[in-house]
Amino acid sequence: MKRNFPRAKQKAIIKKFQKKARLAKSTDILIFLDYMMFLRKLAIESSTKATEQKSKAIQADHVKDVLKSTLKKCRG
Repeated sequence: MKRNFPRAKQKAIIKKFQKKARLAKSTDILIFLDYMMFLRKLAIESSTKATEQKSKAIQADHVKDVLKSTLKKCRG
């Protein structure tokens, strides 16, 4: 089965920020899935904001406008 993300690189990034963290085998996959769900929500909210402003494409200001509210929704 082909992986869609560099697992070793992601583990290295986690260890860089959390040096004493001991992770189970599937933890990195769950972190990646949460990250992808956040990006999906951000894209949907940005798309909604762009259509409200009658823009044909999502621009940086649309993402900036919804970033804070999306982060608040995704905290768990």
